[in-house]
Amino acid sequence: MKERILNHKIILSIIIIALVAIAIIVTISLNYLKPQGKEVAKIDNLEEKNIEKSDGEYINIEDIEQEDEKQPKEPEEQENQNTIDKNTTKDGITNTTNNTKNKIPYYIKVNYGAQVVTIYGKDNEGNYTVPVKAMVCSTGVATPKSGVYSIPARWEWLRLKGYVWGHYSTQITGNILFHSVPYLRKGDPASLEYWEYDKLGTYASAGCIRLTVKDAKWIYNNCAKGTKVEFYSDSNPGPLGKPTAKKISSYPDYLRNWDPTDTNNSNPWLTYKPVENTKPENEIQNNIVNEIKNEVINNITNEVVNEIKNEVINNIANEVENEIENEITNTISNEITNVINSTSQNKENKEAINKIREET
Repeated sequence: MKERILNHKIILSIIIIALVAIAIIVTISLNYLKPQGKEVAKIDNLEEKNIEKSDGEYINIEDIEQEDEKQPKEPEEQENQNTIDKNTTKDGITNTTNNTKNKIPYYIKVNYGAQVVTIYGKDNEGNYTVPVKAMVCSTGVATPKSGVYSIPARWEWLRLKGYVWGHYSTQITGNILFHSVPYLRKGDPASLEYWEYDKLGTYASAGCIRLTVKDAKWIYNNCAKGTKVEFYSDSNPGPLGKPTAKKISSYPDYLRNWDPTDTNNSNPWLTYKPVENTKPENEIQNNIVNEIKNEVINNITNEVVNEIKNEVINNIANEVENEIENEITNTISNEITNVINSTSQNKENKEAINKIREET
């Protein structure tokens, strides 16, 4: 019996180890099956074969020129040029003193090494030394590596390469612009490429500087033609640090198709209230796997325990029954023996008495 109990314990241990292995495999499989990489933009009324990945913020110059003709002309506050600024020294350090003569309130620095845009305002002497605002961004392979450029134009919506659109697009030089993360449809703020939004703060665009809608709109509204944009690289994000952008891919479509920073009254993020104690997706998966594993283990354990218990009880019952049966049998046998013995003794006594009587 002890041997059988030991065998059951060994079987139970093997089952538990197997279940843990299965749980690990399920967890790895779930993570592996999650969608990876870029998704292909799907646009209404367009065949799938004509859809391109949103890897490009390269803009056709012809499109920019056509859009530029539609824009109201702004007064020239200073000479605009799409070349390296004349105020840049040989060492690449911008001399901002000459900029004090103009009325441009801001100076923009793009740190493509840290993926941060920092806006500077003027100090009391009119130099751009006062950090005003920091913005998380995404640059790319074609992003300028140095130089200072003047903003020449801007558009609320501008078509980008790949049948996507940039919201609040501000041109820096040629086909390099500040703009939002791409949208699938012009004028539709509920068509955001959310999988690209999650990449803000990393090297992700083709060359343009991607921003949140809030930040792209701020530049669009506050940085007029002639505003200088300087490019450099440094691991130090700057005096205001590096902001973060919300990760939205794991949220429902009605939320993640919108930029969380968009102040549009229809933006569902404005009224969204997260559920308390919301757990990350991985933690939820792990909890489900653990619950299933524990339930299976408990069921198997209960079955094995019940089987062992029933077997032990049956064995004990059988032993007790056998013992009682043997006891009764022995008792009856003894009684019968005693009776027989007693009968034999009485017979012997009678024979002895009769013999004495005969002799007398």
